[in-house]
Amino acid sequence: MVRLAPILVFVALLSPSPGAAADAGAAFLGHPDARRTEALRTAEVTDVKKGKGGRSLAFKVTLTDGTRGYFKPKQTFSAAHWYSEIAAYYLDRELGMGRVPPTTGRRFRWSELRAAAGTDSRVSELGIEEDGTLKGAFVWWIPEPLERVRMGRNWERWVRVQKSLPITPYQRPVDYRADLNRRPGIREATDPSRPIAQAPDIEVRPAELSDLIVFDYLTQNVDRWGGDFTNLRSRGKGGPLIYLDNGAGFWLGEQRLGLMEARLKALQRFRRSTIDAVRALDIERFSSKLREDPLAPVLNEKQLDGLEQRRRAVLEHVDAMVARFGEARVFAW
Repeated sequence: MVRLAPILVFVALLSPSPGAAADAGAAFLGHPDARRTEALRTAEVTDVKKGKGGRSLAFKVTLTDGTRGYFKPKQTFSAAHWYSEIAAYYLDRELGMGRVPPTTGRRFRWSELRAAAGTDSRVSELGIEEDGTLKGAFVWWIPEPLERVRMGRNWERWVRVQKSLPITPYQRPVDYRADLNRRPGIREATDPSRPIAQAPDIEVRPAELSDLIVFDYLTQNVDRWGGDFTNLRSRGKGGPLIYLDNGAGFWLGEQRLGLMEARLKALQRFRRSTIDAVRALDIERFSSKLREDPLAPVLNEKQLDGLEQRRRAVLEHVDAMVARFGEARVFAW
């Protein structure tokens, strides 16, 4: 693995721009992680409920100190990667974004979760081990209601120098493939009932969306843009974007996915501090942070090498955009 320059040290700010905090203290939207992470790792269970929504089986867990978390266990469902949730958290903090809720690996006794699961057929997919435990990602539960951010069709023009694309890659993989294969003159599969996007709801939203696309490319998270932006949430109406549901990333197979390449290629405007943070990202340092997790090792060498490949691809793409359009148009924020 190539050794990179040491990562820059950043300082966290409320609703921070990337490049804000790493060694100075991991934080979620400016609030330190330490107390929440410690509770997620060590506090005992007082209540368990089965999670609602989603294809995979998960559990909402309340702990003795009142902390609540969402436990996403190891399971055979192909897009439910417990390790991706954990790796996304550590990567978010290395980049100084502070948008992924505090997350840690944890083991629960299946006996603590069984009653909440009831007769759910997905129990057969869980990776319950011989000692009766179940490992997975334990994500801090944000207490405030999260708002779904609905931008409308052609919102991607906010993050492009050129006009919107005739076929957007920011949709369900199955719909994107259908659009690519559709004959000319036939209406695209993208939901035509969704109105055309107007102005962003808040001034910084385009910069946040650009950051999110970069982050999802680095993590290989293919599951962001389907279902009327189900996985695109803000902390309160007009609040900062929250990076939830990062479990469909860090694939064990191919490290450069076609859909994710299309999503990166469609992005033409960036926040300079985000790209500075990507440029400074040290994969070896990131790997050492992963080794501090209770369920380490979280990623294998192939996945870490894949992350380095994608880091370089982001920088090459940004450099190409600057050469084509100039810094002032590309580094819009």
